[in-house]
Amino acid sequence: MTAVARFVLTGLRRQAGKTSTRVLVLAAAVALIGAMSVFVAHSLRTMTGSAVRSVPLDWQAPIGSYGDTTKLAGQVARQPGVAYAAPAAAAPFAGITHSGAAGNSSAGNGSILAIPPDYSRHVGAVRFLQGRMREGALVLDQQLAATLQARIGDTVAVTAQRGKPARRLPVSGIVLVQDADVLFQPLNPLLGPAAAQPPADIAVMPVATFAKTFGHDIASIPAGASGAAAVPGAQRGIQWQIHAQADPRTLTGTPSHALTLATRLKNRIERSLTGRVQIVDNLSDSLTTASQDSLYADALYIMLAIPGAIVAMGLAYLAALGSAGRDRHDLALLRARGASRRQLVLLALSESAVLGVVAGALGTGLAIGAARILISGDLGLTAGRVIITTIVCMLLAAGGAAAARLGASGAALRASVAEGRRGTERPHRPLWQRLYLDLAFLGVSGLVYWLTARTGFSAVVNPDSNPTLSLSIYMFLAPAFLWLGATLLLVRLRGRAFSWAARRAVPGGRADSTRGFLLASASRRGPAINRGLLLVGLLLAFGVSLGLFSATYDQQANVDANLTLGADVVAQAPPGLVASHNLQSRIAKVPGVAGTTSVDHSYAYVGPDLQDTFGIDTRTITKATTLRDSYFLGGGSADQNMARLRARPDGVLVSKETISDYSLHHGDLLKLRVLDHRTGQFHVVPFHVVGTVQEFPSAPRDSFMVANARYLEAADHAGGPNVVFARTTGDPPAVARRVAHVTRGDGALVKDIRGQTAQTVSSITSVDLSGISKIEEAFAIALAAGAMWLFVTVALAERRHELATMAAVGASMRTIGAFLRSETVLVLLAGFALASLLGFVLAEMLVAMLQHVFDPPPDHLAVPWRFLGELTAGAVAGATLALVVATRAVRRLPLGAILREQ
Repeated sequence: MTAVARFVLTGLRRQAGKTSTRVLVLAAAVALIGAMSVFVAHSLRTMTGSAVRSVPLDWQAPIGSYGDTTKLAGQVARQPGVAYAAPAAAAPFAGITHSGAAGNSSAGNGSILAIPPDYSRHVGAVRFLQGRMREGALVLDQQLAATLQARIGDTVAVTAQRGKPARRLPVSGIVLVQDADVLFQPLNPLLGPAAAQPPADIAVMPVATFAKTFGHDIASIPAGASGAAAVPGAQRGIQWQIHAQADPRTLTGTPSHALTLATRLKNRIERSLTGRVQIVDNLSDSLTTASQDSLYADALYIMLAIPGAIVAMGLAYLAALGSAGRDRHDLALLRARGASRRQLVLLALSESAVLGVVAGALGTGLAIGAARILISGDLGLTAGRVIITTIVCMLLAAGGAAAARLGASGAALRASVAEGRRGTERPHRPLWQRLYLDLAFLGVSGLVYWLTARTGFSAVVNPDSNPTLSLSIYMFLAPAFLWLGATLLLVRLRGRAFSWAARRAVPGGRADSTRGFLLASASRRGPAINRGLLLVGLLLAFGVSLGLFSATYDQQANVDANLTLGADVVAQAPPGLVASHNLQSRIAKVPGVAGTTSVDHSYAYVGPDLQDTFGIDTRTITKATTLRDSYFLGGGSADQNMARLRARPDGVLVSKETISDYSLHHGDLLKLRVLDHRTGQFHVVPFHVVGTVQEFPSAPRDSFMVANARYLEAADHAGGPNVVFARTTGDPPAVARRVAHVTRGDGALVKDIRGQTAQTVSSITSVDLSGISKIEEAFAIALAAGAMWLFVTVALAERRHELATMAAVGASMRTIGAFLRSETVLVLLAGFALASLLGFVLAEMLVAMLQHVFDPPPDHLAVPWRFLGELTAGAVAGATLALVVATRAVRRLPLGAILREQ
């Protein structure tokens, strides 16, 4: 082994230039994989943090009494991994009154949230606008304070139940209760989190004050009782409960790993307090969704990173071809001196191992460096992750080097000594060519793509406790077989198309001019030109498909963010404030706002199903947000559906799920149960179906309805719209800050589409492809330039004897360089043509295979002209630089030594 190592190291040192080229090519190939793995791991950890932060309240546990709640909350808080746990309660009240300078005012049924004074520092669902919480006092939600016209220091009278005496309490603060649908949801640990109609009026008070003041006026709901919250939004007793937050520092890794940790923590708490605490797990519900979404990241990694890495490995084969002729002679000489095939293979593997170690270490450095430059934020790299990445890169580089070495010189190992010493190889027709597997692969790829486009088959998440992505083999057949079929077809052609076209272009079949000699040379060099086209064209096709897919993904991410948020800027305020404080017109006057509309977001029951309901102004909705024709089904454009809704005051647009579940048709009567905020009771309101909708700004992705705002307001008496949409002409975050400044005294919550895009991309669409595209586009441009450099370098190595002969007979350097330039131009032009066609088809297939990532699906592919220009410029620059260097190398060729070579 010592002799083998010495022989390998000596050989690599003697060919330092070619060794360096092979190391750099292998390092670039494994760096692409390494950078992608670093980025995907970073994205998954970011998704975990986003999913954890998006949960307003991690755990709720129903308890039977105040004493047990206080005692058990302390025990839960002492559990490892728990950041905060406190006793809390949710209860109804029958009425609340206030007497002040403006007269007497009152509110009907509402709900009380009882929490500790430090609650708002740990749970973001309660935000103080004025004042603070103190024992013996009451805090009013902003909407209830506006209804009662009550201020800090006033006294209000709260009636817990009809027939019970009213309790007078001072007002110590004004709060904005967010996520009331979570805080007041029915608590049934067997069913888990459930949607609930949030109460219209909310009062907040210290839990100890609540227990002392109202604990005897309202009956407690037993822990674990079925129907623990009765009808959602219509609670009939005190629901004592524990509110707890998990320590986010303990929930690390991918969403699936964090889900496992959160489930173990919940189970440990329940096990340590057996029979006394059963948890409704809001956190695991969010992490389960993130785990399902993260599986798309793996699919994107497979479909986007692997083809590029394989093509990049092909460059190592092209680099090995630069010394293939000399290697055949050396191997034949070694065999003539008694070396066995096994020893020669061991020699090749040893050389590959050395190259793999060096290239793997260099590739790891390139991967981490590229990731740090192109990705913002902490990568979360530890020493262990760096070591694992280095080992993987070394193994991949060694494997790539071995495959390239054996592929380039494998024929010499199989042939006899005499055949190995020949200047040329005799071609053999492989089995796959005789079986026409290339044409079969292309046919199967087209068939699978046609079936996918026709049937809508794509990746689907199985929402089990341990979510998995249903990635049938059929999903990968179309792009994989297209890659294989196109590659094998180019190998089969072996440049015959070049040779045929070159011969046809020579007048009379004789070369009697420089142009004729160039074409005749190209006709004889068809296989070599085709080899360059194979790698350069496929690498450019990889870049084109990546650019098209990434641009389309980014385009749809913006559309998805607009659907999720509703508009460029959205201001949310309690019902009544939008109209009474004239928020819409005030926001419309903010610089940078082009149009506004008000939306009433409420809830209504369709049978037993609670669904989001949106009351809109059909005249102004399109001024503030975008309505696409694809959002509506059953015929008719967005304008036509808005016109039908406007023509019928009691009209309603119903989601396609509800249309299907309840067998509804256009014109059918639809009776909804709507909460009347004046009485606190649900009552039936008639609507008529005027259309079917599948997407709508700010609407959920399953079941919802869209109605006329005035008709809905007359039915629920909630005080009018509670959301304002705004379209901007400038930078959305800057406009959002100005809107927040204008509405700061109204307690409005302002969001912008830029922040929503970041949140949506990291959860709904699994991975922010801007990071992936930056990494892969940078490598694609560099590899395109490197591929053209290698092609020119290999062409120079293969033709050195021929070029030396031309120089010896008096040919000028310009004439000699023309032979290299003509081949380079042919490869570039043919590569661009192949990349345009193959890259477009591959991008179309990727979109079809991953159509569930796009919601809604794109109307057409987005074209990243800037990146395509940079990719083209990179290839041209690499070819130009290589030609300049090659021309200088030709001038320094040792003509005598080359002409004496056999």
